[in-house]
Amino acid sequence: MRDVKVGGRDVKRGGMGRSRWLPFLIWLPAMIPLDGCSMSRLMAETVGEALSGASDVYMSEADPDLVQEALPFGLKTLESLLTISPDHRGLLLSAAKGFTTYAYLLQDEADRTESLDRERARHLRARSKGLYLRGRDYAFKGLTVKHPGFATLLRDNPASALALVGKDEVPLLYWAGAAWGGALSSAPEDLALVAEARLCGALMDRVIELDERYESGAAHEFLIAYEAARPGGSDAEAREHFYRTLALMDAPRASLFVTVAERLSVKQQNADEFTMLLTKALAVDPQRRPNERLINVVAQRRARWLLSRVPELFLDVWDAGSNEEAKEGNR
Repeated sequence: MRDVKVGGRDVKRGGMGRSRWLPFLIWLPAMIPLDGCSMSRLMAETVGEALSGASDVYMSEADPDLVQEALPFGLKTLESLLTISPDHRGLLLSAAKGFTTYAYLLQDEADRTESLDRERARHLRARSKGLYLRGRDYAFKGLTVKHPGFATLLRDNPASALALVGKDEVPLLYWAGAAWGGALSSAPEDLALVAEARLCGALMDRVIELDERYESGAAHEFLIAYEAARPGGSDAEAREHFYRTLALMDAPRASLFVTVAERLSVKQQNADEFTMLLTKALAVDPQRRPNERLINVVAQRRARWLLSRVPELFLDVWDAGSNEEAKEGNR
């Protein structure tokens, strides 16, 4: 296994079963004598178990537009089942993941199309904010099943609330924080969200305490952007999260390099590092980890878009280009 050299440092890379429909078909005759309400609930929970693992189907897709078009139907199906079985934690987690993923795809589209259609971009960001918050609330509902009043306690006493949560609840914690942070990034002018930004970080810190290896260090990757953006945040700490994420990965994710390039290289006006990191992102083979194919394809699409904006993002590059144009005009 080869090391990755970034920023002058050598970083070593370290190292939900799917339900099937067969049990549903076997149990169906046994459910007939039940009353209508019990039968509907049992059917919802059985189908829910099958759908709870369906996110792997989306995450392994190589066509992000297909996923973006297909997700709304799947999400409404999940919500329909949740009206029958509202405390099904597998369904609640799937809803949190699904709404957060869909919101991100809309937000990414908004970013990439803003220069062409500012009004559409504004509309997409407003939608993504609402969908992120819906995803967050489903994750909170999943945590509330075991810890009544969790969301309220989190706001009143974060340390006490997070101390209640165990390792088996790490996925719900992570997706609550990711969705909450996504809402803030799509609506940075929302003062209510800004006021609660610290709670996103607290959720991710607890994920790291319980299981920093969840999704190959996804909480560390989230904290790169969080530290780089929050008032009083530490760029040095953001970079430590970057190195730690690399160490936890069997194979690099393109999104990791894009996050550092977009959040730190631009902030520090380091165009060379920006280009180097995005080149690394584009070199990632999406086929190497099929369960992260969608993440890598979307990140690489964003990397190409960011590379096209180098003159806009870096003052030195823009000034150099302007001077060259001036010289050319004077000849």
